[in-house]
Amino acid sequence: MNAAPLEDEVLSAVSGGTVVPYIVRPGDTMEEIAKKFHCTVEQLCRWNNIRNPLELKAGQKLIIRF
Repeated sequence: MNAAPLEDEVLSAVSGGTVVPYIVRPGDTMEEIAKKFHCTVEQLCRWNNIRNPLELKAGQKLIIRF
């Protein structure tokens, strides 16, 4: 099951240590995902133990923290 992208209204309602899964789609980049979830590439890498953000793969599960 793919995690649905969150809209800004939902993002503004989520806070306080919430963890949201995101499944990488073909063509996604770390920069686009970070922008979508209002965080930085560095945060995404830290939360997901990613050393090289260029090695993102479609189908990969990322954790987004709020």
